Amino acid sequence: MGKHKRKNQATWDGVTGGIMLIGFGLLFMVDEIDFWPWVLAVIGFATLPSSIAREGFWAGLQGALWMIGLAILFATGAWWPGILILTGLSIIAGALVRPQMISGKRKRTVAESDLDHEMPTD
Repeated sequence: MGKHKRKNQATWDGVTGGIMLIGFGLLFMVDEIDFWPWVLAVIGFATLPSSIAREGFWAGLQGALWMIGLAILFATGAWWPGILILTGLSIIAGALVRPQMISGKRKRTVAESDLDHEMPTD
């Protein structure tokens, strides 16, 4: 793994940690919000940048969509038909932003090909 790729992953991991701390801080600060279900939403939002950087937009969006959707379902208690709606949203998101497949392999995105280039060292 190149030095540039490790640095880029470390940067996005730092962004994830910052978003998570801000989200948890907001959950503790606002008394009207139940802590438990919204922890899932904070995790979904926080892991989005790092997941997109590592796995691509589709994987990041799917993970965040499910975590935030489950938080909403827990908070509202609307499991049925809420799970049908969440599954439908996941299918639509997958159909719209899933990477194209080329001969059984996922087509690389611009962000992924940029990560493979190492920065020259002095």
